[in-house]
Amino acid sequence: MRPFSTLALRYPAAVAAVILGLFAVWFALPTILATPVDATGGTGTFDLSDLRPYIVTEATVATALLVLIALCRWGRFTGLRGPVDAKGIRLSLWYLVPGLVIIALVWGGLLTAGTDQALGRQIAMIAVMTLLIGLFEETLFRGVVLNGLRTRMSPGLAVLVSGVLFGVFHVVNALVGQDIALTAIQIVSATGLGLFFGAITVQARSVWPAILLHAIWDAFALSMALAFRLSPQAATTTLPQPGYAALIGPALLTFAAWRIHRRWRRRTAQAEERQMPAI
Repeated sequence: MRPFSTLALRYPAAVAAVILGLFAVWFALPTILATPVDATGGTGTFDLSDLRPYIVTEATVATALLVLIALCRWGRFTGLRGPVDAKGIRLSLWYLVPGLVIIALVWGGLLTAGTDQALGRQIAMIAVMTLLIGLFEETLFRGVVLNGLRTRMSPGLAVLVSGVLFGVFHVVNALVGQDIALTAIQIVSATGLGLFFGAITVQARSVWPAILLHAIWDAFALSMALAFRLSPQAATTTLPQPGYAALIGPALLTFAAWRIHRRWRRRTAQAEERQMPAI
């Protein structure tokens, strides 16, 4: 393990780029080498009625990423453990608590209105899958990439670059058959989310608030899709796909990221001024 940790200590930005590249190849290489596969069955959208294959995939990549982090001894570097910014964590609760309340109300409504005995198992699979997605994607992009970039540039620029990379990473969905227009909207939306999660991570000095927020965001989206499949309209209509109005969300998230980062910079500057010795 020492050679890996030595390289990670000396060249954190380069090691972060290599780790990101490994997972980019992981997702893209099978599609490039093999005959193009349309995982959507020609519909342009993914069938998420059975989440078990996705759970296996997310568990595999999350485990692989955690092994790489352990080899690099990057537990503290990535914000998975170590000292946190207590005030930053408290500020994150303004977003976490409402999100948890909303998802609890959605799941409670589904369980109350539904009669299918398998509904509870579906909700449990949504919870497991979204936690794994949050763990993998936030640890990779906010834990590894963002903190790797911070060794070469300012925190604000690192948040911006890691957010854009997070958005572009979603182009892999188009490689397996997702509609191009839907993928483009998803890239823009993911970029806004990446900026927001990045600002939250820098503020808290921990990746865990972003992991939980990411899981809540995805759980809400999947739960709404589940609610639609259970509705009477599902037999005659297809699940509505996000249009250009969906771009309002990324704009609001970008604004929130800017506000969070500006507050963090002000708070950091004030703390540094208090520590300066009087002349």
